[in-house]
Amino acid sequence: MTEQSKDSTILRSKIYFTYLIFVLILVEILDTYTTNYPNVIPSQVIKEFLADYPENVAQSMFAITVGIATIGMYFVFLNQYFADKLGRKFLLAFTVFGMGFSSLLIFFSTNIIQYTIYLFMLYVFFSSDIWVIYINEECPSEKRALYTNLVLVGGVIGAILLPIFRSIYITESYSYWRGMTFFAIFLGIPLSLLILFSIKETSKFQEAKLENSSDNESSHSLKRKINNIFESSRRREVVVILIISYISGLNYIFVALGESFISNSPNLNQDDINIVVLVMSICVIFGYIFTGIVADKYGRKPLLYAYSLLLPVAIMIAVFGSYATEGALIFVCIGAGLANVTYWGLGIVVRLIILEITPTESRGTGSGMKSLIGAFGITSGLLLSSIIILYYGLGFSFIFFGLLLLINIPLVAKYLRETKGVDLSEIK
Repeated sequence: MTEQSKDSTILRSKIYFTYLIFVLILVEILDTYTTNYPNVIPSQVIKEFLADYPENVAQSMFAITVGIATIGMYFVFLNQYFADKLGRKFLLAFTVFGMGFSSLLIFFSTNIIQYTIYLFMLYVFFSSDIWVIYINEECPSEKRALYTNLVLVGGVIGAILLPIFRSIYITESYSYWRGMTFFAIFLGIPLSLLILFSIKETSKFQEAKLENSSDNESSHSLKRKINNIFESSRRREVVVILIISYISGLNYIFVALGESFISNSPNLNQDDINIVVLVMSICVIFGYIFTGIVADKYGRKPLLYAYSLLLPVAIMIAVFGSYATEGALIFVCIGAGLANVTYWGLGIVVRLIILEITPTESRGTGSGMKSLIGAFGITSGLLLSSIIILYYGLGFSFIFFGLLLLINIPLVAKYLRETKGVDLSEIK
């Protein structure tokens, strides 16, 4: 019995394909956890490393800290390029190891400078998303979104573990934020070895390597791969996706400092915040399932419209709701939950589309380019927010960048074609 993509000549047994899905779910559990655990401890890191500064100054400094750390995401472009050059398997194992090792270093950090350096390293590795290329190149085109979201839903275990571990390590009377690194350390390093010794290279990469085996080295150059993308028939759509990635990145400030914002609300305590984190995790599960079903049934474009409209609405509900003297917890849960559905859902759709509009030989490079532009947006948003926070506060910064998402709607309507069910081999 085999599982074969319509546009692939290399067969995979169903047993291997099932095993691959299992391993990729473990990767996504780790990825989800390491992506998010730094975002549920800012208030505690600020208390330990920036306690001598006023609240707005400390938040501004921490925004700069995270902004500097996000420069690590720029190396994702090289990770994706090497995925095209060296193969998906090696880069997948390498980035998984990096997530575990960087978490180990964060555990040993003793000041804000060390924390920034090690967080920078973590951003280098958890942003690569090599597994997305893996699953998209090993599954049938008509089930691409389904399998992607199957892995994502399985990986939500990582998100569920966040409120569980946070409620253990951070309470009203006790705080040990370093405990949040344990899971990433003990999963990441062994998992990298499992990948290295038990997973095969993707069929699409093997085919492309065979087809290009007689080409000279210049055909594999980074410049050539970038040129392939912008010489393709979908180059205009690539530009639109890059713009959407940048605007989405600007809104990472809400993800990175949302916990710090609500922690300073007089209407919420640490137990309430743990409830908010739990609700966010549950909403992520719903969002992944919803995104997968809608993307496969109705297409990618409807989700781009919906998420670009609802994310700024969700941010405003969370910000204004935190000031409510009654029902603050309910408002923040609704706003933060919806914001997580829409922010990460938007990222999933953009990931899918960039893979569906770039040629096979440049697909990793195209995915890396998307990640790089998104990283520029993240760094820009955090550094600009560090200034806005000093004068107008953190909540205003959230809302300002959230409203910029509305720009996506006319861009999608005018320039983006639907990519549901596209044959990856036909992208030239």
